[in-house]
Amino acid sequence: MALFVPPLSLTGMPDAGLAQETTYDLQLSDRVGDSNLYRMVFRIEMRADYSGAGAMEDRARQMIEALASGMELRTSIEYEQRLTAVDPDGTRTFAVTWHDYKFEGKVGDRSIPPPPGHTEATRALLSGTATMRTSPVGRTLDVRYSSPELEALGGRFRELNESMPTSLPGEPVAVGDSWTSVTPFRTGLEPAGDSAVTNLEVQHMLREVLDGTDGPLAVIELSGSYSQLQGLELPGVASPMHVQFTVTGSALFDITRGRFAAGSYQLDMFALHAVNGVELQLTGFANGTLELMDAS
Repeated sequence: MALFVPPLSLTGMPDAGLAQETTYDLQLSDRVGDSNLYRMVFRIEMRADYSGAGAMEDRARQMIEALASGMELRTSIEYEQRLTAVDPDGTRTFAVTWHDYKFEGKVGDRSIPPPPGHTEATRALLSGTATMRTSPVGRTLDVRYSSPELEALGGRFRELNESMPTSLPGEPVAVGDSWTSVTPFRTGLEPAGDSAVTNLEVQHMLREVLDGTDGPLAVIELSGSYSQLQGLELPGVASPMHVQFTVTGSALFDITRGRFAAGSYQLDMFALHAVNGVELQLTGFANGTLELMDAS
């Protein structure tokens, strides 16, 4: 795709002082009835190692045994969201339906079997619906499900959505402008699958505007980092840890239609747990992608 540069409107004789920097209004579509089909894929790799001659806690030993050979988890969700209402304050309400859900996991070379009830839960997800509310800048406010059976897998949908932390600026911006957002972020380091949540400050920048097939596409870059020296307790370990991670990525935003067209995000993680002369290190890498498959 070629770089999209809209013409500047000048009055009178050419004069550099008259040129106005082009700004873009990056807002979600407010056309009730619009429907978008997305595919979201999230993959995470985790590994654990330890050093020291002290006595290892039983729970720490279990973590080492589970992660020493490496763990890989992959979740793929296809879902459709249709805009049903726009409040005066800009809050959007979407009707959400799921078209596909897949989960795969490995520890070393061994596949992780689906949890009990996985087939029934997946069937309930694909036959159910949800109502999702988002802020004017695209962050999820809440999700309500059509039945209690959807909570387990449906909740996973919200976790993945929060793990792709692109936010819109809320006001017109020019190429090179930046803005900051704060979003709840799940580290995904926990072996039991329960994700610790922290508020992550993310820096965004409008890197460029591309000439897309149906109009201009904004390229939004993002980056953020987090570090905690003590006080975080992981379920199953119950001891203070040092945790740090960085997130980077970019998103394509369809300016004309007011919707996200694609996204790619990377997360690097490191956690250190030291107790009784034993140092336990956990490392992880995650990659998330968002793809607009169809729109109407």
